[in-house]
Amino acid sequence: MIRSLCAFLGALLCTVALAAAGRHPDAPPETDQFAFLIGTWDCTVRSMGPDGKLGPPAQAKWVGRWDLGGWAIRDDWTSNPPGGGTFRGFNIRSFNPRTRKWDNRWLQSGNLAWKYFEAEKVGDTMVMIGGEGSDPNGEFVDRNTFYDIGAAGWSWRKDRSYDGGETWLEGVAEIRAVRAAD
Repeated sequence: MIRSLCAFLGALLCTVALAAAGRHPDAPPETDQFAFLIGTWDCTVRSMGPDGKLGPPAQAKWVGRWDLGGWAIRDDWTSNPPGGGTFRGFNIRSFNPRTRKWDNRWLQSGNLAWKYFEAEKVGDTMVMIGGEGSDPNGEFVDRNTFYDIGAAGWSWRKDRSYDGGETWLEGVAEIRAVRAAD
């Protein structure tokens, strides 16, 4: 029993050490493309209201870390939207060497349906497309773009298309993330 417990704890500590160390040495080098998310981020969020204008800012926390022993990146989201309550969700992201793009899965509180996004590095940005759904305007697909990426912060913008990506309603939501003080 004690040997089993020691073996389990040893494996657990090894896994934690690998997660904290960064990308697994055998993972594709592109796995570093989303590494800018690693850390704790204080976020200011604004979303478009029914009037087509960005609403008041809300605060959120975004926490990114290596997962699966450095083969993937997981990031957790917690916000307190205007009107009260707490909104939570998380992403798991991994680079797919076959497609040369990122596979992203998003799961949020209140709607336990996984959303799929495919992402790729485009110049100095990371662009995610997917997350199909519907709202009062109809069926949509989202485009989430990370930009102004640096060690101290980054920005994110959600655009939405109601015609399968032919045209985009830009700036449906935006985030400005600043590295949290330790």
